[in-house]
Amino acid sequence: MFLDERSANLVKLLKHSPISKMKELEAQTGLTRRQIQYGLSKANDWLEFHGYEPIQYGRETGYSFSGTIKDEDLDVKLTKRNYIFSETDRERVFYLMILLSEEELSVYHFQSLTGISRNTVLKDLKRLKEKHRDMMLKIQYSKQEGYVARGDSRAKRYVIERLVHDVLNSPNSEPVMECIWGRYESRISAIRSQLERIERKWGITFTDERLHELTYLFLCTDQLIGKGEVLSADPSWAPFVTTEEYKMIEGMTRSDAFQATWSETENLYAALHLMSMNRTKDISPLKDDEFIQHLLQEIVEEFERLAFVHLKDKEQLCQQLYVHFKPAYHRLRYGLPQMNPMTGRVQKVYPELHHLTKKSLRVLEKEIGCPISEEEVAYFTIYFGGWLRRQGTTLDDRKRAIVVCPNGVGISNILIYTLRELFPDILFLDVLSVRNAAEYTLSYDLVFSTVHMRTNAILFVVPPILEMQDKHTLRQQVMQQLYGYTTEGVDVAALVKLISKYATIHEQDQLEKALQSKMYDHTPKVTQFSLKEAEKPVLEELLNMQTIQLQPHVSDWKEGIQLAAKPLVDLGTVEERYVDAMIEAIETNGPYVVITPGVAIPHARPEQGVRSLSMSLLKLEEAVDFAPDKPVRLIIILAAVDNDSHLRALIQLTQLLNEPANIEDILRTTDKEVLMEYVHTYSKEETE
Repeated sequence: MFLDERSANLVKLLKHSPISKMKELEAQTGLTRRQIQYGLSKANDWLEFHGYEPIQYGRETGYSFSGTIKDEDLDVKLTKRNYIFSETDRERVFYLMILLSEEELSVYHFQSLTGISRNTVLKDLKRLKEKHRDMMLKIQYSKQEGYVARGDSRAKRYVIERLVHDVLNSPNSEPVMECIWGRYESRISAIRSQLERIERKWGITFTDERLHELTYLFLCTDQLIGKGEVLSADPSWAPFVTTEEYKMIEGMTRSDAFQATWSETENLYAALHLMSMNRTKDISPLKDDEFIQHLLQEIVEEFERLAFVHLKDKEQLCQQLYVHFKPAYHRLRYGLPQMNPMTGRVQKVYPELHHLTKKSLRVLEKEIGCPISEEEVAYFTIYFGGWLRRQGTTLDDRKRAIVVCPNGVGISNILIYTLRELFPDILFLDVLSVRNAAEYTLSYDLVFSTVHMRTNAILFVVPPILEMQDKHTLRQQVMQQLYGYTTEGVDVAALVKLISKYATIHEQDQLEKALQSKMYDHTPKVTQFSLKEAEKPVLEELLNMQTIQLQPHVSDWKEGIQLAAKPLVDLGTVEERYVDAMIEAIETNGPYVVITPGVAIPHARPEQGVRSLSMSLLKLEEAVDFAPDKPVRLIIILAAVDNDSHLRALIQLTQLLNEPANIEDILRTTDKEVLMEYVHTYSKEETE
């Protein structure tokens, strides 16, 4: 009596998990209630036929199996003779047959391999045609050629790579593999031996799954070349002709394991796949090692900055990541697909970690000029998550926060860097506009916003640039909200009075100011952890005699913004629509750009008309009201092209504006040179 695989798996599950309710079985197997009941019924027939106790069911306890039976007695050797092909299996078999077979294929060929009816074959082929139209391949039938796939040769290779992965990693791979490659066992063994020889010679160890996939991928490539399906040359691959990897592949494809004659392009295709396959060990030399290691170090540092964590034994982490990263770099750079069966689970179980990892990989995206796939991000997430767990650090127990600014970029980035330093135990996920915050999918506990907004999370409304007193007040508010207590404040005036009893104070006001600064600012400066200053423009590179204006007055705040932005429009660094976008943002969200009394920094999103990073300043003799209680005499236009290139200059501007005496002096002057002296001074100051 025959026991099918589904029934055998249900018996094994109940054998190791004695009691299971129907819902538990559905969750663990992915089967429907009807499929489980049918499978259990067949299992009981088989158990009773072989003299074993049947599976029992109790209303309170659920399903249980108390009989003694060895797992090997339940193992089902599947072949195409006794296996009932699922719809997914049939699709894979048919597609691989059409792509790889050298003979003319008819409906009969598909029937004889899978044992299904003619009508079912025709329905399957119709569905296959419709499902894969977006792959630039077209399945056609003619009496002369049978069923064939028309389309780009690179697209065919891509489809085959996906199919090979799916087949080899499916639970019922044996019967499908027997259909497609059953007569190639000796060649498969020979190709695998060649790859293992390369491993030994090259000093690497592929993961078992990748070695398996590479073996079948190279067999498929040999089959395609044999039937005339060859790749067109790709100029970007040409430099690899001189590599050791290419030479090894060239020697391998000339061996008896391969029947077709491989061109230089085909050997390059194989060499790139060899370099891009995941491995568990790698001591091989490579010319671009130093570059790849430097890039990897940047990614790790970016992750530390975004997650605000210190990764211990960083050198060892980079060594482990390098083994994965080197092949991943080649996959990404040359558009080779990577399948990761854990992607969905990683996204579900570790959403915040996955999100921050994805953001840290923007360093790599910028280098290769294309987005990183979710599959690749998931691999890096696993590495970072494992390392955090190894050192006893987790992100799960930290409160999650977002920072909201009406335009989501510009001065809001200064705010998030300040907040990360101020609250290292809070996980800051993103800087968002108000609209994007409403559509945000990740969960969060806190919102730090420059404007009032509706949210179910705890909301803290903060100024875009936090002065010392602001930091102190906000820290007290957050501690009270999260932990139910605040730290006791220090009476600076009383402290100065006490000091005066025992020492002579020459400048009491300056001493009080210095003490207040020391008491309130318990954190490092904003840029110590987060910015690579040397790579970003300084303030005097953006504010100069050409972009600074002194004017007596304007009719209203809109004219003030238009006039302040005029030098940038004239220079061509921003478009007119950027000026309109700044005005519209204030009309929609209020005067959030007034960052400190008398000073406004209007800005909008980069895609709203910014051509290049730039800044301009307008000083007015008469204040203009941005709101009834917000008079402004300094209007500083910020045009940012991304999230961070403007930060060094903006931090220097912030430091300049944090001194009230500086603002007073600037507002009194009628000479641009005085303004430029301040700009020059703060451009030279270290921001560590």
